[in-house]
Parts: sequence; structure tokens; C-alpha cells
Amino acid sequence: MRYPNWTRTGRASILDRWIPPPAPSLSSDPHAMQDTAAAAAASSIAPYMDIEAVIRPTPRADGKHIAYLSDASGTHQIWTRPLEGGAARRLTDMDEPVGTLAYSPRSHDLLFTTDCGGDERHRFWLLRDGDRTPVALTDDPATVHAWGCWSPDGTHIAYSANARSKTDMDVYVMDVATRAATRVLVASGYRDVLAYFPDGESLLVRDWSGGPHDQVLQRVTIGTGSVENLLPHTGRAEYRAARMRRDGSGFHVLCDQDSDHFRIGFVPADGGAVQWLVEESGKSIEAMAVAGDGHLGYVVNDHGWHRLCLRDAAGGQDRRIEGLPPGIAGSLAWIPGTDTLVFPYEGARTPPSIWTARAADAQAAPLVVSDAGTLSPAGFIEPEVALATSFDGLGVPCFVYRPATPPPPSGYPAIVIVHGGPAMTWSSNFRGDVQYLASRGIMVVAPNVRGSTGYGRRYHELDDKYRRMDSVRDLHAVRQWLDGRADVDRDRVGLFGRSYGGFMVLAGLTAYPGSWKLGVDFYGIANFHTLLQTTGPWRRDLRAAEYGDPRADAELLAEISPIHRMDRLQAPLLIVHGMDDPRVTPGESEMLYSVLRGLGKPVQYLRIPHEGHGFGRRSNRQAVFAAFEAFLDQHL
Repeated sequence: MRYPNWTRTGRASILDRWIPPPAPSLSSDPHAMQDTAAAAAASSIAPYMDIEAVIRPTPRADGKHIAYLSDASGTHQIWTRPLEGGAARRLTDMDEPVGTLAYSPRSHDLLFTTDCGGDERHRFWLLRDGDRTPVALTDDPATVHAWGCWSPDGTHIAYSANARSKTDMDVYVMDVATRAATRVLVASGYRDVLAYFPDGESLLVRDWSGGPHDQVLQRVTIGTGSVENLLPHTGRAEYRAARMRRDGSGFHVLCDQDSDHFRIGFVPADGGAVQWLVEESGKSIEAMAVAGDGHLGYVVNDHGWHRLCLRDAAGGQDRRIEGLPPGIAGSLAWIPGTDTLVFPYEGARTPPSIWTARAADAQAAPLVVSDAGTLSPAGFIEPEVALATSFDGLGVPCFVYRPATPPPPSGYPAIVIVHGGPAMTWSSNFRGDVQYLASRGIMVVAPNVRGSTGYGRRYHELDDKYRRMDSVRDLHAVRQWLDGRADVDRDRVGLFGRSYGGFMVLAGLTAYPGSWKLGVDFYGIANFHTLLQTTGPWRRDLRAAEYGDPRADAELLAEISPIHRMDRLQAPLLIVHGMDDPRVTPGESEMLYSVLRGLGKPVQYLRIPHEGHGFGRRSNRQAVFAAFEAFLDQHL
């Protein structure tokens, strides 16, 4: 059974009939680019967009089955398969991509989320054991519901939502059988629920009021709504994960409290001092899993590649999991009742798949392998890391994908790709567009400019507020470094980024206008004032903490906004934006396109209906990257 893309009418709480999303539309000079549908059909990048992504493995409570997401159908839907072998079975056929999924700890019931066109106003659905028809647990399409967790007995769920105030995320508990929801905490700002305490009477809540990297952990008592701040500390701290011990003795936490890097600590239930269990000098722990007996699985970020490790409950010698190709693991989970970890894994030459590893022998093996279609991942390019020296002597790490073919006499053309965030990082994950570019003989360089994560908090904070343009200076340093390479054609270097990376594209093209052959901006920030006015109200304060306050820092925001320097643009620009984007709203690209057209600048603009901050439908990715390919053919 298929479920409709319900669209909202004038009153946000009323559901209207389903309206099929329209096709992408292109605004540009009339002969600049062929029709997007025809371009997608003829595109040589298309096979790279067809590669299946298998993600988010979720083991069932009995340890016999696993659910996961696959986009083999064109959008991410839920599949399940027995862990001991057997055929996979598709569980959902939703018209919207599925986001989060979580099994009940006491049954085969499976909760999952969807939004509408990427608008991030997620709804909760429940698949009862053996039932193929999902039941809607929440029914307000105007409300953001942030998934939290199941109760230990599987009768309730806890989550946060902005039903009361669109700027604030209150905490709720729902009786799953009756769908009766109770608001247990009313507070200002953004927060989410990490876990139930084992007694089922209180919740571990993460308060984001200080910003995305300045958080507080709290214990919220369900019956009274009382709040107790946990883990007192000086300075900023970010808490990425928490895992409860079933015996009630405390919980494990992954955080950078009192440290430059993320490490794993144990917080005793009696309120004693944090016991730091796993830390590596100069490296961050990216993910962890805690077994019922206290065994740990964890992931170390080693300069952009991940190292998976095990530690026994007694805290003995750590062991590395062997048998993995170079890559990254996004999460870890112990399969209940076993000594086996399951995790999503991908690398530059490994499309997103699902792997397992047994603690007994610390050997990894693939469980669900992505379908690469007609392409052979063996021929994909693994990056190398080089350092470009910036204006102040800072070394900027750059992932360099050098084509397998020899460079032409003038050198390779190159594309510099800047990651989004800004609090994100480029790592050795799989990127079909990068492998396509390398197959075309185009070098790809992906820098982690200052402000990137993965190199410690000090590096991450080097671009905060009044140091924002220092990261653009880093980008210019990367461009100068490329000029010094004999294998790069200095006259054919383009710039590409998404979201905050789109801001970096616009800033780079206007701050150093003669340096770039072209620019590609996917849903980027053009004006920080309008971004903060129009972004989803539930995330506005989080962005202001990173970029600056619209009133107190008004002059700064005006100074760093590329929209005020568009007269300096020289390179042709391709803009792509999803029309339902709640983070960087389409107004940023509409404004940018209007200004550039008015100035007579070379610009092309592709609007993608019914997509948000990214492209969740394969058909739309095909159209977007067909336009990308045509733009490169024309200008690079």
C-alpha cells in the first residue's frame, strides 16, 4: 500500500488531497542547457547516481532479524532480513523517504519517521509485528517531532516536539497503545531525548540552548517534570551519544567535555566523578556501542578514516576489528543476545553497505552489500591527504582524488569541493559524483578548512563569528597550492559546495573573483540576515550561535554575506535548490538568481520541487547531476 504526499492547505493542520510533485525547472539562458529530463536520460553520470545506498541497520530485540534502509526503489524504504541468512523483504512502500527507524525493546514492533518533501516536520509511524500497514502515531504535519527512544518495557516512547511553540522543543511521552501523549517538560530552545533511565521513571535529555556545540545533559523526571543538570563543567561541551547500563549502575557518554577531542566516559548512577574509559591523543572517538555486559565497541577517527575497536567489560587491552576496507562507520550497535556488532560502512571505493563483526575473533564481514549496477567499485579512486599552508601558517588538510589516467600536458582540470556544516568534515565516505569526476580525468580536492570537525575543538572554533572569513582565506590558500602543482591546469579549477559549502562557493567566487573557472552552489547561503529570518524557527537560535546574532552582530552578518558582493562575480555559476528546504530556504537562491540576472552575470538555476535540504529521490538526483554534468561540459 502506498501513502500519499499530503500537502498543506491554508490552515496548516488540515490535510488536503495528494498532489504529485512537479518536475524540476531550469532558469537560465534559453540555449545554455538541454532539457533536464532529456539530459538525465543521456547523462554519463547517471550510473553513479544509480548506486544503491544501504544504511541505518537496526537489530530486532530477539537478535534474529535486522531492519535497514535501502534506496533501491528510488527512495529510502525499510527492508528486513534474517541475521542467520535468508532473503531480504521490503516492509514499506511510502511515497516519502523513510528517515529514522527503531525497534521496540520488547517486541517486533518497528517505529519509523517520514516528513513531507524534506520539510523536516517528521511524523511517527508504527509497524506492528506482522502488519504491513503502518499506523500514524502523530498526525500534525505542521509540527516537528524529533525522535528520542522507547521505554525499557516497550509501552511508551519519548521525544521532543514544537507543537506548543514553533521555536521551542518540549519533551513528550506517548503511550503507544492509546497514542495519548503527555508533555513532561516545557522549556525554551531546542532539546532532544537521548534515553530512558532503566527505571523507566526519568529521561536523559540533551539541552541545546547554548548552541549545537555547547550543550547540557539533564535528567528529567517524567512524573514531576523536575530537571537535574548532569556533568557540570566549565567551557563548552558537546554530547554526541549516551548509552544506559541495564543494571542501573550508570551510563556511558561520548563527549568532548574538558577535552579537545571526543572520548568515552562512564557516569556512575550514584553521582560520582566521570570515569574516562577510552581516549586517544589527538584523535576523536566518533561512535560507540555498549553491550549488556559492558563490552564496548567504538570508532576512532584517524585523519578521515575510521578504525573500529573492541574493549571487554573488564577494561582490558583494546583490539582492532580487522577485515574492513578503508572507510567510515556511521554508528555501531550490538545485536541483542550475541557478541556481534552491526554497523553501516562505506568508503571511497565502498558504496554504503552493512557489515558485522564478532567480538570473538574481531573480524568484519559484509552483511548487506549495495548494488553498484554496471560500475565496478574496484576502479574507484581512494584519496590521499595533503596539507595546504594558509595565510597564518595553519595546515589545511585536503583529500585529493587523482584520476587514474595520466594528466594531459596542461595538467588535470580540477574541482574543489567544500563540505557543508560548517561543523562537519570531509572524510573517506562514498561520493558517486567524485568518482564520476575522477573517471572524467578531473582531479577532486576536498579541503577541511578551519571550522571543520574531526581535528579537535580548537580547530573547529577557528572560524566562529568574527573569524568567519578566515575559512575563505583557507580556501584561497588551497587554490594557490593547486597553482603550484605541475599536474593541475591552473586555468581550469572550479568550486563546488552544498549548504554552508554553497556559502563558501559564493564567498570564494566574490572574495577572489579571478581565481575560479566556475562555481556550483547547491542550496547555499547568500545572505545571513535572511537565512536567520527564514530558516525553521526551531533551529534559528542554533544557527545564530554559530554565525552571529541578527541584532548584536548585524554589521558582521552584512559583511560576510556574499549577496552584497555579487557585482564582483566573474565565473559562471550553477544554482540548485529544493523548493521545500526548511534549513536554507529557497529564498536564498531566488534572491541570488534575481541579483545575478539583473547584473547580467552568467548564471543558471535549477529548482527541484518537493525536495528539502538535499535530494531524497533518485529521479531528482539524476536531474540535478545531469545539469551538473552539462554545466561542467560547457564551462570547464
